Amino acid sequence: MAWMLALWGCTSSVSQFGPGLDLSIQVAGAQLQNGPIGPDRGGPTVSQVLRPQPEVLRGETGVALNGRLAPGGVALHLQAEGDDDHWVLPAQGFDFVVADELQFSAELSISHAVPKDRIPLRLAAADADGRLGPVFETELLLRDDLPPAVLLVSLAWDAPADVDLHVVDPDGVVIGAKDLNSLPAPNGPIADPDGWMQGGYLDFDSNQQCRLDLRNRENIIWLNPPPSGRYQIFAHLFSPCDHPAVNMVAVAQLDSEVVARAGTTQYPFDSRVHFAEGEVPGLWLAEFEVP
Repeated sequence: MAWMLALWGCTSSVSQFGPGLDLSIQVAGAQLQNGPIGPDRGGPTVSQVLRPQPEVLRGETGVALNGRLAPGGVALHLQAEGDDDHWVLPAQGFDFVVADELQFSAELSISHAVPKDRIPLRLAAADADGRLGPVFETELLLRDDLPPAVLLVSLAWDAPADVDLHVVDPDGVVIGAKDLNSLPAPNGPIADPDGWMQGGYLDFDSNQQCRLDLRNRENIIWLNPPPSGRYQIFAHLFSPCDHPAVNMVAVAQLDSEVVARAGTTQYPFDSRVHFAEGEVPGLWLAEFEVP
């Protein structure tokens, strides 16, 4: 069909950290396009948008977004507010009720590092010649899944693999699966049961030794103001768990503002069970300063 050639003839972008991992949303089966959605060129409209699940969690997959395109619409352009690039998804079959309108069905994955409590979405329909119509706006609300951290460092990856997040704080303390908290371990009885909240701590060791929980995400959290100075983020591929490659992205947020973002792809030959004393705890991804 001519419209399929027009759609898939567009130039797709190469995402910075794997297939759109640096964006607020990923769209299954869609093509990633450079830049934002273009201007209205008199094309068709998005006539209906259905959100069966208006509230989502960070890191959630399989979030449905369905609807219809007005007559002449053959593709949907979809972008989350704040993302540099957008997605293009071909329409599906005709609607049973409105016979001259094509349906679309998008399956979204939500980034683990959305700093806000909602994700505004922009949708536009395109015709067979690539002409866009007006933008339709809607939004997804994010449910709280983490405590209100002063400093949050997150690492997420796209395959069921054992990956460990490590953060080195300004004092040289390594926080991660081996040392869950930046505070020194107590020598005697714990006087303050909430003392662990004073330091940075790892919330969960995901997919430990390939016992898969499929969270594919780890967070190191400071509920109180963290020490001033330089922080470094490392990703340790303990085991790929039989997967040929693992794309991953790390994000640091200070007072809900992103201060560092970096990603990479690691392969089975990158995996190591243990690091020798004095070695860095994984692959260095990024660093940032806390005033």
